[in-house]
Amino acid sequence: MKKSKKTDVKGAGAETGSLLGEREHAAATTEFEWSIMRFFVAFERSCLQLASISGSDDLTFQELVLLNVVAMQRHPQTAASLARQLNRDDIANLQYSLRKLEKEQLVTKNKEPRGKTYTYDITGDGMRRVERYAHVRSKLLTSKVDFIEGIDAKMEAAGKLVSVLTGIYDDVARASATYIPTDSPE
Repeated sequence: MKKSKKTDVKGAGAETGSLLGEREHAAATTEFEWSIMRFFVAFERSCLQLASISGSDDLTFQELVLLNVVAMQRHPQTAASLARQLNRDDIANLQYSLRKLEKEQLVTKNKEPRGKTYTYDITGDGMRRVERYAHVRSKLLTSKVDFIEGIDAKMEAAGKLVSVLTGIYDDVARASATYIPTDSPE
C-alpha cells in the first residue's frame, strides 16, 4: 500500500496511507475512536479501583455503573428505562446485574400496581455505597482536574459532542444492517 504524507493528527491513524485513515478526516476519526477506546478502558479501571477503595469491590463494572444510575434517579425505574439511559440493548444482561444488586440488597424490585411492570429503586445500603464511592471519587478524581482552565465548560462541550456522535454511530449501526456494498476499495 502506498504511504502518503502525514497529517497534523498524531497517533493511531496519523499516517494518511493507513487502512482506516486514507484522508485527514478519516485519520482524525480513527484517532478519535482509539482515544475513546483508551479512555473507556482507563475509565473502567479507575471506577473499579475507586469501588474497591470505597468498599464495593464485590461489584463488577456494569453493576457499579447500574447502581450509580439507579441512585441518581428521582423515582424508581424500569429495566427498559435504565437500559435506554445507558444506551444498552442487552436487557437480559442488565436484568442479571439488577438481580445481583437486588440479592446484595443494594436495590429493591417492586411490582407496579397496574400491570406486570417492575421498577428498581436504591436501598439505604445501596445509597451509602454510592455516597462512599462519590466521596472517594471526589478526593481522587474530580479534585485533580480543577487546575484545567474552564474544565466544567470543556467537559460539558465534550459530553455534548460525544452524545451527538453516539447518535451518529447508532445510526451507522442501524444503516449497516441493510447496507449492500455496490463498490469495493481499490
